[in-house]
Formats: sequence, C-alpha cells, structure tokens
Amino acid sequence: MEKRRLAPFDQSMPLTQRGDVLIVPTPGHTPHHISVVVTGALSFFLAGDTSYNQELLIERKVDGVSPDEDVSRATMERILQLAKERPLVYLPSHDSSSAERLRQEAPLLLEPKRQYSHAMCV
Repeated sequence: MEKRRLAPFDQSMPLTQRGDVLIVPTPGHTPHHISVVVTGALSFFLAGDTSYNQELLIERKVDGVSPDEDVSRATMERILQLAKERPLVYLPSHDSSSAERLRQEAPLLLEPKRQYSHAMCV
C-alpha cells in the first residue's frame, strides 16, 4: 500500500485519480484484510468482515474467525477513531442493517463512555 495516510490508519491506497476512494488495512478477520473508504462530507466505510455488525464494533467485541483478537480490536479502535473525526457510515458485509444505513446515509454515532460514581450505584 502507498504510504499515504487517512488518520488513524497509517497507510492507504487511492483507487481513484481524485483520491476520494481509498483502501485501508483492516487486519483482524485475516492478517491482510482490507476495507474501502469513500471520503466526502459524509464518508462510507465498506468494512467487509471487520465485524459482523455495527453494534459489535461499538462494543468492541471480536466475532467469528480472528487469528489474533488484539489485532482485531486495534482495527476496531481505528475505525471508531475515524468515525469520531468525520461523519462515517459503517457498512460491514454481514450486517442486515447495512443497506438501510446506506439508504438513510446514517453515520455511526458514538456515545461518550458513561462515568459511574459510587453515588450512582447506591
């Protein structure tokens, strides 16, 4: 892959002359797994098998076949970081909701982690 950067990914490779469609490395499901990102005011992440669905990505749960769960989680963190930096529609291959998110152009919404205090648990 070309040493271009689409943060937080260290590398990317453009598929178009404009450079608005990119391949990024997303190891986890397989060591050389890749995904496609279409960049714009609203970006689209064609995730392949990075997770079975969006909920598992958000929960950072590794599913299915993964030779190294730490590598899978690191990839998930990069995807989530990208979603924090730009509006991003996440489209994994096996998610039955991907088509609807694409149709609605519904970006991945990340809620901040809740802070629990002792007083909340009493």
